[in-house]
Amino acid sequence: MLLNVENLSLSLKKDGSYLKILDDVSFQVEKGETLGIVGESGCGKSMTALSIMRLLPDKAKLEGKVNLEKKEITALSKKQLEKIRGNQISMIFQDPLTSLNPLHSVGKQIGEALYLHTELSKIERKQRVVHLLKEVGLPRADEIVNEYPHQLSGGMRQRVMIAIAMACNPRLLICDEPTTALDVTVQAQILDLMNKLKQMNDMGIIMITHDLGVVAEVCDRVIVMYAGKVVEQGMAEELFANPKHPYTIGLMQSIPKLGERKNQLGSIPGTVPSPKNMPLGCRFADRCNKAMDICRGKQPSTVEVGPNHTAACWLYEEKGVGRYDASRGERSEATFHH
Repeated sequence: MLLNVENLSLSLKKDGSYLKILDDVSFQVEKGETLGIVGESGCGKSMTALSIMRLLPDKAKLEGKVNLEKKEITALSKKQLEKIRGNQISMIFQDPLTSLNPLHSVGKQIGEALYLHTELSKIERKQRVVHLLKEVGLPRADEIVNEYPHQLSGGMRQRVMIAIAMACNPRLLICDEPTTALDVTVQAQILDLMNKLKQMNDMGIIMITHDLGVVAEVCDRVIVMYAGKVVEQGMAEELFANPKHPYTIGLMQSIPKLGERKNQLGSIPGTVPSPKNMPLGCRFADRCNKAMDICRGKQPSTVEVGPNHTAACWLYEEKGVGRYDASRGERSEATFHH
């Protein structure tokens, strides 16, 4: 196993008190696998990535364990972390325009990771930078190496960000909404490129997105997050064919489908609750059309609802609707009880 995230919880200090941003998040990433993390804005997707990278404010409280190839990252000092970040784990941030330094050339910014983590000479670093620019599909690599971010288009800047992240051949690549600001054609090229790089380097990818089209295109497994918790997790194919949690179902219904005529797309009423006013029970209860009394008073635990498919929902704990019996490998119908 490449990455194991176990019971990860994050609290940030605001106005003198701590607010829980992530609550008991657990998942794994295997070598050569792409894991998608989906959910609306404010669900905790980016904070999960920043917690793995330990790019958090000084007063942040982080609980749980993050293991990269059996090495516990959460126990490392700042100096030890510097050797891992950009080397064994890399991250592509959301907006390449604000992530790149406008005062430094593209070549200098890609070369920085090589300077910190390798013993290459200046000439070897320059050669590696040009090679990386070619590898991410940029034309005129010999010229672009001396250019500045403002001279490049959005798609080119995103490729530069990928080149920076890939400079030291990381074991794990975290991509935070890597195609948000790009048009559809460039988006497809970037996703294709990342898939090729994953296969070439046998690395794991965490793809953070709210775009379910991107998930269907590149992800092997998916976790669905809502208000800082994982509400559903499964293989991408199974999750798309058979979503179980009412939140996942709502997300799926909001996507237009080819050949299907609808006057109106589905939508989920309301908004994600703020960490200040987190509900006592299921965090999705106030927006859920299947909510029961128990949903508002008590949090559901995570149960198996299919092969390698789990959901945290009282529908399956109480009703047993299509509940999956892992021991017998068949579906069972439990009786409903209050």
